[in-house]
Parts: sequence; structure tokens; C-alpha cells
Amino acid sequence: MRFPILPPACLMSVGMCFAAQMAYGQAFEVASITPASPSESTISCKGGPGTTDPGLWRCSNVPLGFLISKVYGFEVYQLRPNDPCCRERFDFDAKVPQGTTREQFNRMIQTLLEERFKLKLHLVKKEMATYELSVAEGGLKMKQPEARIASEPEDTWSPPPTFTVGKDGYPVFPEGRAGVAGASGHYRWVGFDVSMQEMVKTLSFYLGRPVIDVTGLTGRYQVSLKWWIDVSWLLESSGRQDDIKDLSGLGRPGPTLIRAVQEQLGLKLTPGKGQGEVVVIDHLEKAPTRN
Repeated sequence: MRFPILPPACLMSVGMCFAAQMAYGQAFEVASITPASPSESTISCKGGPGTTDPGLWRCSNVPLGFLISKVYGFEVYQLRPNDPCCRERFDFDAKVPQGTTREQFNRMIQTLLEERFKLKLHLVKKEMATYELSVAEGGLKMKQPEARIASEPEDTWSPPPTFTVGKDGYPVFPEGRAGVAGASGHYRWVGFDVSMQEMVKTLSFYLGRPVIDVTGLTGRYQVSLKWWIDVSWLLESSGRQDDIKDLSGLGRPGPTLIRAVQEQLGLKLTPGKGQGEVVVIDHLEKAPTRN
């Protein structure tokens, strides 16, 4: 599922948008928020518009930063899920009114965060590191899409597809299934009908900075990409140093994402500087008000 980015008026004054949403009654009928179990290690979200259970949304072990990013459509470079302000994890249960659209659903979660956690935030412009995406000297290696019927995952948060791990340590998806998934630092992205806009969005997420498209490409393409990330560095940067000792048998390192994009897709990522917007959390309660 893609989460809509708020219109410019909302980005300029988030508080005004909260008020407008509440005025139009975009709120859950019933909602419960409880602290997540310390023993839980994975995020699980099910239900809501577009699923087999549209009337009941359940999310467990969700960091507030993750939830805020999803419902506002923020990129990882705008608000990191593990930001110290938003690491607390909670379980959410909410009854969704019949006929609710996905856009209204996101706004309901925004209202819930504002009411129960007293969330207040705004965006500020900031010079930041970027990447410029161009066609590499060797030429484009991606092919045009073949005719096929795409199947989208129904989970509200678009989880990675089911996969096995191949002999090379990388995820292997069932035939005909697209998506991005990682196993012990080895990542694979399979796409059958990808636009450059979608390409930029995915690369921005995994690179952690804005990617600017200067390829001039307007078509859609097949994507088959494998890369490796340093899991120990990732855990250390997210404050989980204690988990590093458990990283045994991760398999051989592979190409970085930047190198993989050039070698496997025929695209080049050039570091640069540019203007971007980052999220500033003005206020966020550590615990929600009572259910």
C-alpha cells in the first residue's frame, strides 16, 4: 500500500490539518492503545481498508516513529523510525467505520496520534546529502515490462513477500511475486512494472537520503537487484549494540546498493547536496491518554 503525502497546505501547517480532519469526523469509532510486550520482536499489522478485514485494524509492537512515518508518507531521511523521540512501541486495536477509504484511514491514525499522544510536528527545510540518479556510461540494463497480472499484498503496511533464502544468501520469491526483502543483510528487489518515480522512492528509502532523477526516462521497467548492507553497522546506528554479538553466519558480503544499481541496472548514483525537508517533533507524550 502507498501512503498519500499530505497536500502542501497540510505540510505547511500540520496542526491546522489535524483540526480540519477532526471537524470532518475522520476518527476511529473505538480505539485501544497499550504498551507492547517487551518479549515481542516483530511488527505485525493487519486489517483496515483494502484487506479481508476492513472493519478492524490491529497493529502490534509498533514504534511510534514507524507509525508516524507511514501515515504521513514521510521518507526515512525525514524522520527515522528509531529517532530517540519515537522509539516507544505500542499495540493498537481500532474499529474502522464501514466504507472508510485508505486516505481516510491514514487521517484517522493521524487524529489518534494527535489526541492520545498529543503529537505536534512540523517540517523544516534543510540542506542535506543527496544522490543524483542518471544512466550509467555502459547504458541502461533494465528491460521493458512483460504483460502480466500484478498481485499486491493485502496487508495494510505492505509487508515483504514470502520468501526462501537461496544458496547465495539472498531472498528468493515465489515465481511471479514482486517486492523487496532482506535476510541477514542480503537484500533483493524484484519488480515487473516499475516507474522511475517508484525507483527513486525505493532507492531513497534504502539509501536514507533523497534521490533526484535526472535520467530523463519516462517508461516502466523490470527490476532485478541484489545488494548487501552491513548489519552490524545498522544495529549499532539504531542503538542495538547488544544484538551485534548474535550476528554469526551471515554469509559472504555482496555489492553495496550504489554499486549494485550501476552493475545490475545500468544506473548511476552520484553524491551531491540539495534542499530537503525534515520532520521536527514539537511534542509527543511517552504514554497515551487512557483508552
